Amino acid sequence: MIECEGLTKTYTLREKPSFFSRGKERRITALRETSFSIAAGEIVGLLGPNGAGKTTLLKMLSTLLLPDSGRALVEGVDVVQSPSLVRRKIGLVLPSERSLYWKLTAQENLQLFGGLYDLPTRKVRERSRILLDLVGLADFAHVQVEKFSTGMRKRLMLARATLHEPRLLILDEPTSGLDIQGKREAWTLLKNLATHQQVTLLLATHDMEEAETVPDSLLVIHQGKICAHGSPADIKALSSHKGWLLIDLPRAFAENDIELPDGARLHNVESTNVGSRVYISQVTPFTDMPRLLRLFPDAVRVERQDVSLADSFLTITGDRFANDDAEERDV
Repeated sequence: MIECEGLTKTYTLREKPSFFSRGKERRITALRETSFSIAAGEIVGLLGPNGAGKTTLLKMLSTLLLPDSGRALVEGVDVVQSPSLVRRKIGLVLPSERSLYWKLTAQENLQLFGGLYDLPTRKVRERSRILLDLVGLADFAHVQVEKFSTGMRKRLMLARATLHEPRLLILDEPTSGLDIQGKREAWTLLKNLATHQQVTLLLATHDMEEAETVPDSLLVIHQGKICAHGSPADIKALSSHKGWLLIDLPRAFAENDIELPDGARLHNVESTNVGSRVYISQVTPFTDMPRLLRLFPDAVRVERQDVSLADSFLTITGDRFANDDAEERDV
């Protein structure tokens, strides 16, 4: 469905601290020789910190931005050489709610965008009925969008993006601004769209629960490069540790109080209202848990936690605020 080879994009920003300053020119590489492929029918999450290159990559795939070098294909069609044909094959959902016309009703919005795609009127009516029912807005078809909640607008944006029956749906943080209930409704909806509309989904997010719940596989991007590709379970297996022990003590704790067994490492100690909380990471699998717990005979609470996707994400990306690509020069 998607094939990317060596995609590279560099932005040039001019900074002027004051009116009389000569300023500096900053070159930032948003994507650096990025390559990956996605099979038809997959739900793929694009996971990365702010500034990692997620939006730049999605804009290239949706023909809104030209790469400096490299190639991207959607169903074998080059996004640079045949952008109009690619746009027929994709649906796009951006974070902004202003991709809808608020003074129009839900039905009128779909009719408008159906006309822009040059769809027959009968087909627009039929698709609108199916999609509004699928996204749970059938009873609000003739209500102006400005009266919708944020969650309702997000659902209508998904209906608009799939109106022309695209083969690929590209979503940039589609659940941003939603509460947890709204997010979970949107996750169910996305899976239903993938099933009932038979589309491939590429979903950019930095919501760890979303990344673990919705996609079949994840692409982890950092500083413009794909660092890891696999199922959420595969990505979690890349963590530098294998789990956590949280131990609450009714006293202060000093690092040299105990000697931990092999495979365990003291990660952090926090002061609490009644004592301290000790965080121990399981670096390698160890089975001598009774010995470890005997080191804390006065523990008032012990909790064991599995490694999370966030733990693996931080292991993979390391210092997410580093910016090795920026180059400054006087102008």
